[in-house]
Amino acid sequence: MIFACLAGLIGLLFLAGGVVAVGAHLFARDDDGYYTSDEVTLESPTFAIRTEEIDLGADDVDWAPEEILGDVRIRVTSETPVFVGIGPDGAVAAYLRGVGQDELTDLDDDPPDLTGTPGGAPRRPPEAVGFWVAQASGAGEQVLNWDADFGRWSAVVMNADASRGIDVEADAGVKIGWVIWVGLGLLIVGLIIDGAAIALMLLIVRGAERGPAATTS
Repeated sequence: MIFACLAGLIGLLFLAGGVVAVGAHLFARDDDGYYTSDEVTLESPTFAIRTEEIDLGADDVDWAPEEILGDVRIRVTSETPVFVGIGPDGAVAAYLRGVGQDELTDLDDDPPDLTGTPGGAPRRPPEAVGFWVAQASGAGEQVLNWDADFGRWSAVVMNADASRGIDVEADAGVKIGWVIWVGLGLLIVGLIIDGAAIALMLLIVRGAERGPAATTS
């Protein structure tokens, strides 16, 4: 009976996970299918705002397909021409070495957490370097779309002319197509485990009920 109860609890956990995953797929995505953060204001008196290192399975395993990482979207809106790009963390660090910058450590806080590093201006504007794997630039709303890949990456927001002083509205989103299948799989496994647990409990109860009757006779 103890084993059956434990199995029932495990099944409930699978069911809860499945409900969360399916609910996220149905209700937490925008019209384009992205799970998107709230729009935040990024302000900095420096020359660049850079994210912390984003480790997307840099030591990737052979069996994992790149599609598992999904698609990334970063939107920034600025009244002046702005640049947003994603590049290898090492190349971004080399480009911004000695440059006055802020590192974005938490996008969810209001205002977002920024850690400043003093320095001078970049030697070249961001569009003049060629290591970006995805980029967008211009005035108004700029949308960066990236088919995520394994590695260590950084996202950077700068003025397109590499001038000092950044003021943008930004949000980030990811599109992951397999969430719904994980959710359905968890629901099926949970139902199977709970069904087996209930069946085992019924067998135990019926066996206990027959036991005294057989002893009396």
